[in-house]
Amino acid sequence: MENLQGEVLSDIFIRLLAKQLAQMRCVCKDWNALLSESSFVKSHLHRSTHINQKILMFFGVRADCTSFTASPFSSPANELDNFFKFPVNLESQPARCFGNVVGSVKGLICFKYESGDDYIVCIQNHSLSAFLTLPPCSMGSSSESRNTIFRFGYDPKTDDYKVVKLTEFFDPRRMAPVEVYSLRKGKGSWELVSQRIPSHLQCIRDQDLVCVDGHEGHLHWFCYTYIGGKLTQLILAFDLGSERFKEIPFPDSLRTCCFGDRLNVVGVLGGKVCVMSRVRDTDCEVWVMDEYSWVKLHVFSGFSGGDKIFPYGFTSNKQFLFRSMNELNRYGLYDPVIAKTKNFKIRGRSVGCKVVEYFDSLVWINRIIEAKRHQ
Repeated sequence: MENLQGEVLSDIFIRLLAKQLAQMRCVCKDWNALLSESSFVKSHLHRSTHINQKILMFFGVRADCTSFTASPFSSPANELDNFFKFPVNLESQPARCFGNVVGSVKGLICFKYESGDDYIVCIQNHSLSAFLTLPPCSMGSSSESRNTIFRFGYDPKTDDYKVVKLTEFFDPRRMAPVEVYSLRKGKGSWELVSQRIPSHLQCIRDQDLVCVDGHEGHLHWFCYTYIGGKLTQLILAFDLGSERFKEIPFPDSLRTCCFGDRLNVVGVLGGKVCVMSRVRDTDCEVWVMDEYSWVKLHVFSGFSGGDKIFPYGFTSNKQFLFRSMNELNRYGLYDPVIAKTKNFKIRGRSVGCKVVEYFDSLVWINRIIEAKRHQ
């Protein structure tokens, strides 16, 4: 093995699991250097997302987030038992805490624990059993806080992972300053964003039910505002690099709120902002932002038998996920290429779940911070 060229070793190593590669780093300095290279980590990650099997994980909302169901992406009806075990420090959080998954980016999963006025935010790579607890937020909750939203994303320009915190007050005209934690900066503290959320926004919804947002350097929220005396829907986008906000209008036919007639969900499809809208009880439209205009790309039907559907979101391989309105544990995964739906059920019965795509990842959480400190 020691006589093999670096290209041959890379071709062998890239086919192995992250856990095996982590053990091989201890063999010698040359192997450690090779397996620590950013280019190798990214190549291994690319293979994991395009060749290795991805797993869908369903976490209950505001529940014990160590409880979940996991299914192969290719056959979601088949659940995986004993998929993996959470680290002790995540399982040992106080029982009074409410746990929830925040998001997933490049094999890293971000969790939030809420206990009274305190928030505990953690980032974990299950493949490597690597775990990081972030320091407390700069601004704690107050009695005026109505809603606190955390989101997790990746900025490809700076190769940085960031957690963003938005806080809404009961007064709809007030928004707290936005806080961001950067793993790359590694300062051990949250920083306030200079730009505030536009004051005319009445409500921001944490509608990231299928966690594929944030991979391309932007985060998106579903918002409401009043235009001409009418309650109107729009999208609030946040650039993780510049840390600036911008507003994106909804498609004209979806802009005005018609509660009960339509259900809309914002997502990302092939790197582009998109909206899935339930037109009737059983049909959905998919709109995609192409350059500067909206294009309706797909219209599809949900379950057979007239079961009402709840639009859920989009997967990283451009499939559409939706849920039954009648059976809360029944889901459908629609493939627009072959125009077919895979129906499946998950264990338990929940008002809603957050869905995470898990895949093998060699991204070391602590090394992101250490690399910056040594620059």
